This record gives sequence, structure tokens and C-alpha cells, in this order.
Amino acid sequence: MTQNEISLIHINKSWIHDQKSWPLSIAHRGASAYAFDNTLKAFQLAHELGADMWEVDIRLTSDRVPVAFHDETCLDEEGKAQRVRDLSADKLQDLAAKKHREVPRFSAVIELAGVCGAGIYLDAKEADAATIAIEMLLASQMDRVIVGANTVSFARHLIETGCPYPVSLLVQNGQDPFSLVDACGADIVHPCWEHAGDRPDRLLDADFFKEAKHRNLAVVTWHEERSNVIEALFDLPILGICTNQPEMVFDNKGDRPLRPEIVCHRGANGIAPENTLSAARAAWDAGFDYVEIDVRETADGHLMVLHDANLERTTSGTGFLKDKNISELANLSAGSWFDAFYSAEKIPELSQILELAACQDGGLYVELKDADPVKTARAVLARLPADRVFFWSFNQNFLETLCSEIPEARLMARREDFATLEACISGFDADVIEFNAQNANAGEFATLRQRGKKTMIAYHGIETDVIDRLLRLKPDMLNVDDPFLVRRRVALNEKDQEYV
Repeated sequence: MTQNEISLIHINKSWIHDQKSWPLSIAHRGASAYAFDNTLKAFQLAHELGADMWEVDIRLTSDRVPVAFHDETCLDEEGKAQRVRDLSADKLQDLAAKKHREVPRFSAVIELAGVCGAGIYLDAKEADAATIAIEMLLASQMDRVIVGANTVSFARHLIETGCPYPVSLLVQNGQDPFSLVDACGADIVHPCWEHAGDRPDRLLDADFFKEAKHRNLAVVTWHEERSNVIEALFDLPILGICTNQPEMVFDNKGDRPLRPEIVCHRGANGIAPENTLSAARAAWDAGFDYVEIDVRETADGHLMVLHDANLERTTSGTGFLKDKNISELANLSAGSWFDAFYSAEKIPELSQILELAACQDGGLYVELKDADPVKTARAVLARLPADRVFFWSFNQNFLETLCSEIPEARLMARREDFATLEACISGFDADVIEFNAQNANAGEFATLRQRGKKTMIAYHGIETDVIDRLLRLKPDMLNVDDPFLVRRRVALNEKDQEYV
């Protein structure tokens, strides 16, 4: 397809001015907080985290294949920088694979975007790459596309050669965005002001939007991961927010439902390795209510967060955690088993999780595996308010000890562990009663609410019909492995007035 043929194809650009409600979530190089940037995994995660569009960096290889890659160079086997344009697509992929990552061809990104229904924010690093990428997008009949340019000359080139898609001009901090736009005729202004202080949103004042409206410009912002800034941006007339964490933008799209509260089993364990700081942070950044963690104690008395008794499954170590001193755990990876992106992730100390929870205003469900219950509960309650935490253990003695020695500690009981509901309630005066997908029933839920108890259903599957059935029971809480799927089902059920 030639440039002349491209110029004859009509793409409706008006959609950039038709955004009537909230800003688009534009995943910056995919969900690059949770996967290597510009990879298919990062783009797939972006979709799962609610992104509307994916920002994709494009370069051209020596055999003229557009690939998703940001940097101008790639290190070879000897650690020397090689220009992407001097490498074939296959050679570039071979070099990347040695670092346990991928360099997808743009054709694969387009195909995945089609499956996911995602738009593309194209950041082509050179004119030839832009030309070929635009041809591919047109051939795939994609219409929700923005083409970004880092310079006035590149933006002008795109427009003068008939780019059928809206052109966005990226503007650095300190530059006058409107004089630059006037010099090229871009459709969108994209201030890259993420480093312009703690509150760059305040630079987008009334005068800024007055000038943008005068020029009929849409506005896309820098990549943003600060919750207070994202919340402020939602009150502004902007088209989209770039972000490494698209779930943070998605979380601001309307009020979260009051019920059920979502408990993320071992954190957002499909996004990041279970029981790690990254998994907990991902859950709370997405706006979920609780993170479930498992607590064990080292030989020298440190409280650690790990599910298994031994280290083999989720760390690079061997043996039992209880037999190790904390110094022996310091250099272990708790994430390389999950993805090379997380190879530097460590087994967190309980104190680290508590600090993060306090900063994020996050709730905790603490499962006592092999740790002193009183010591653990006191550590937790010294950092977090009692109404944001509850405890449970397979060891009933632990719960009885907490009930008698730390009465302010909220406890959970599993309905399946007791012959009758009354025995479950009275066993150790539990505040939360957990059911499973088989024994959950509306009658007992009603009784528990009359007694001032919270109901929780644990379901770690992904069957949507099961999730919908459980939602119709209206539990107070759901303990799940895929909180993002559950959130989508809640939204669908609310829309259908099946869940209110």
C-alpha cells in the first residue's frame, strides 16, 4: 500500500472528541509495571487490567520488519550495543531471548489487539517504521489508532504524507505545547510531564484547556502511577491517561460497589508472584479491599510471608523456612519461578507487607501457618487498625489463643469445619464466616447478618457461571484468585440488574 493509497482511505478521527465520560486507559508499553515492556505478555496483561489502548513503540529491523521495541540499541552476546536497524528480526529476537524476554513483531501485536478489542497508540521511532506500521493497521481495518510523534518535524511529516489517523505531538516539560502544535497541525497534544513535580496535573489549568479547545485539540497525559494525580486527572477534560498500571485508571471509572468486598488470595497472584510485595501492591493499586497472606517464622524469629512450608515451589531456595535464619533468605528470588521480570523479588518480611498496607490503606487477611499467633497479631495490630484485618489458621489452638489473649483481633471461621452454624459462630466468636462454592446459602447468610457477622465465600476458580451464582447470594466478601475477572462479572451483573 503506497502513501497515495493511504491518503485515499478515510478514517473517522472524530472519536477523539467524543469521549464523554472518563479518560481512556492507555497502557504505556503495555502493563509495563508487571511485565517486560512492549511484549505480548505486557499487552495481554494490559487488556486484563482494563486498558482501552496500548502504547506501542515501533522500530524497523534490517529486514524491514516492524517490531515492538523502545530502545535504539540492543546488547549482543558480548555486551556490545547493536542498533536495532542493523539486526534482522530473528537476530534481535535471539538476543532478547537470552535475557528471557521477547521482541514481538508488530503484526503479532495487531493480531492480539484485534482479539482483545484494544486500540493502538503508535509511537514509531522513525518515519519508515511509521509508514509500514500504518499500512499494517489499515490492512487490519483498525480504526481506534493514534500515531504519536516526538518532534514537530516528524508530526508535520506524518500529516503532510496523509496519515489517516489522529496525530499526537509529545511535548516535553518546559516546552510551549501550543506553539509546537501550531507549527505542525497535530490533532492531539501529549504533555510528557511525569517529572514536573509531585502534582503535574495542576499544570493543566483552565488556561491550558482554553487554548486546547481553541485549537480543537484533544489531550493525552504522561504516564502516571500516582493515585492522587490519577484521581485529579479524572476531573479534567482529557482523552486519555498513559500509565504503566492501567488497573489504576480502570479503578477510577465509577464508584466501586459496596458489596462484595474483594479479598485477593495471596495478592493479585495472576499478575505478580504470590505472597510478594508486588502481588500485594498490584491488588491494592487496583482498588481491591483485602490481600490474603500466609505468615511463617524463621529459625531466628523473623515473621515472613510465604505459603509453603518449604522453599522449593516459589523461591530459588531449598529446605524449610522454619529451619532458616533470615540472612539465608535474603538472596533468594521469590519471583523467578513466575517470570524473569520478577527475578529480583524477595520473600517479604511481614513488616514490609504491613508498611505497604498502611501506605495503601489496604486490608489484610492473615493466615497463620507456622508463626507465633500472639506475636504475629500484635505486630499486625500495632501497624493497622483492627477493623482492616482478620486472622485465620488451620491450627484451631492459634485461634483460641488469639480469642483469649487479643480479644480485639477479628477472627475468621470456616463453615465447613463445624457441624452446625451455631457451633461455627460460637467456637471462638468469629467475626467473619467463610463458605465455599458448595455450602454457601442465602438462609445462613441472613442468620449471620442478624448476628452482626460478615459472610465470605472462597472461590479460587474462573468459571463465570459459578461466580455469577455466588454474586447473586450477595456475600459481604469474596476470596478469589482472579479479582479482575470477578470485578468484570460484578459490573456485568450490576448492568443487568442481577446484583444490586
